[in-house]
Amino acid sequence: MPSVLIIECRDKEDPGSEGRFVEHMLNLMDITNKYLRAESKAQFIKILSSIAANADVIHVATHGRYKKTQEGKEFKGFCISDDEDVTIKDIKAANIDLSGKTVLSTACFSGQKASREAFKEATHCKHYIAPIRDPKFHNAALMCHIFYHKHFILKRSVKRAFSEYKGRYYNPHRFRFL
Repeated sequence: MPSVLIIECRDKEDPGSEGRFVEHMLNLMDITNKYLRAESKAQFIKILSSIAANADVIHVATHGRYKKTQEGKEFKGFCISDDEDVTIKDIKAANIDLSGKTVLSTACFSGQKASREAFKEATHCKHYIAPIRDPKFHNAALMCHIFYHKHFILKRSVKRAFSEYKGRYYNPHRFRFL
């Protein structure tokens, strides 16, 4: 059973793979993990609804699609490709049950209050961690490294591992915990 399931969606033009980086980092820390790449909305939903049940933490490594509003930028969904997104409505319609699971998303804007609450309500996940801004690769990688080290290696609870990260390191993209 993987401790961390990494679900990655990326365009062919992406210069690198955050998911593969996280997989390598977890392997170096000797944390059981599984990397899967989703190339369609149906594949993403299938992974989230079936395989994710076997993991403690589901790590979603993808871009966030957003729309510009008068207040700023608003999260629309997880970007699968240039033409396809997975919205919270799609996830809710799939009746995905992630009870007791932690979901860590690095998708831009996926941690905004409305999307955080909607994701948690739709999936029943225990914890949801995501940025309210658009993290650069290095910021997301550092946050994930610190969080996974504190949670799996130092055996901190999810809440404490995140709190120790947030309280000690500059959090420029404002990862949030719910």
